[in-house]
Amino acid sequence: MMKKMGKFLLMAAVLLVTTFSANAKADKVELCEGKIVVAVKDIAPNADLTGLVTNYTITVAPDVIEQCTALILTPAVRDADTKAKKVVEILVISAPGERYRSMWVEEQLYKVCDPNRVKFYTAKKGEYLTIETNTLLPYEEWMDDAKFTVTTQKGTYNPDCIENLCGTEEVCDVPYLSKPLVVDPLWTSVTPVLVDIDPIRALKTKLYYPVNVSRSVESYLENQDALALLGTLNQPNFTVASIQIGGWASPEATVAYNQRLSERRAATLKGIIAGKYDFPESIYLVSGNGEYWDDVIDFIATTDDPTVKASKDELEAAIANNANLDAREAAIKRIDRGRPYRVIFDQVYPRSRFADCTVSYQLKGFNREHAMVLFRNDPYQLTENDYIQLLAVDPDPEVLEKAVEIYDNESLYAIAAKAEADAGNYDQAIAYYEKAGDSDEVMNNIACCYLLKGDSKNAQKYLEKTKGLDVYEGNQNELRKVVLNNKYFN
Repeated sequence: MMKKMGKFLLMAAVLLVTTFSANAKADKVELCEGKIVVAVKDIAPNADLTGLVTNYTITVAPDVIEQCTALILTPAVRDADTKAKKVVEILVISAPGERYRSMWVEEQLYKVCDPNRVKFYTAKKGEYLTIETNTLLPYEEWMDDAKFTVTTQKGTYNPDCIENLCGTEEVCDVPYLSKPLVVDPLWTSVTPVLVDIDPIRALKTKLYYPVNVSRSVESYLENQDALALLGTLNQPNFTVASIQIGGWASPEATVAYNQRLSERRAATLKGIIAGKYDFPESIYLVSGNGEYWDDVIDFIATTDDPTVKASKDELEAAIANNANLDAREAAIKRIDRGRPYRVIFDQVYPRSRFADCTVSYQLKGFNREHAMVLFRNDPYQLTENDYIQLLAVDPDPEVLEKAVEIYDNESLYAIAAKAEADAGNYDQAIAYYEKAGDSDEVMNNIACCYLLKGDSKNAQKYLEKTKGLDVYEGNQNELRKVVLNNKYFN
């Protein structure tokens, strides 16, 4: 009896035999004359060198296992020089219709492997069996120059016996990465926060007129946008409280004539609105304001036009010294034989002939179409909340660029950061996220940007601030990939 048991133990000891083939093979290796295929994804240390990640797939052909036997596969990490060894797992695969279990066999297997890593399978007749493994071994320094092997053996019962099948074959070097690992970090959604805003809002626009004209001219300058905006005053999401209209004229002609012209222009704009909507007369405040000099004064003060710039002091003096507007224009015409005046007439006067309109209204809810009309007319009329709600659905680059230009708002910065990250502009995304607050979600997304940049140090720094998030463990694995890529491919 002792002699028989000794024979069994000797055969079981084949599990521990270390006989390597000549050279490390590729990531897909055929064993036992092609009947067993091992495909390695990666076998390498984790980011903090506490564990060895073993990720591979073993496929077994249907004709490997005979009746009344079991195939025993032992993947392991081995060092040929020091004889150090760590068994990854033991796979016991029974023939179809059978379940090979024996107290004696289990006892032998448990001597060389943690019982939790001994796994039992039953093959199906005529079908390939595929076993996927992704596990973590305790990491030891010798593993950094080791081999990944698979030992194939056959187990029988009556009598219980474990014997060599194809022996131990080398699959690949350890660590093994066939190519840089694909880094795919887990992003988190940053919930936008709306700000408290006065519900009373103001919508502003202008209708321009050619010289001496007071009727509506739809195709003149930006009038089509202005009329489109005025066409939205019946929106169900707001209630109009007041409409203030002012007419203006450019300074050519007399003050008296321009006063009457400005009044007609204001009346024309009121007629356009009154013709569309049945607002009560009491909400209108309409006035003709005469000549519009503000743009003339600004142009003289700031223009780089050489003709006007050369006479800047004289022009400003003519304006300051003539409260009578007819005399003021006459004085400007006399300067440098009227050349500065002609520049002002051509470049400034066309936009000094208008009627402006300010509609005060109370917003009841957000309307995307109305918001886009406002944006096209004047982006500054949209509030922070308007931009947040617009961009949450569709981060239009033009709208987004204007939003972060106008408002210093964390939610808008977060939206801008996501858009830049989606475009692969990680440095710009980080710059925006750094203005988007210090929530765990923002910190995680900054870490994701650094992961995709291959910057493990900064990625780790920000990931340490996200331990409360569900994505923390997943991104730690992505960090491991970056560390390994930097170590073996950079």
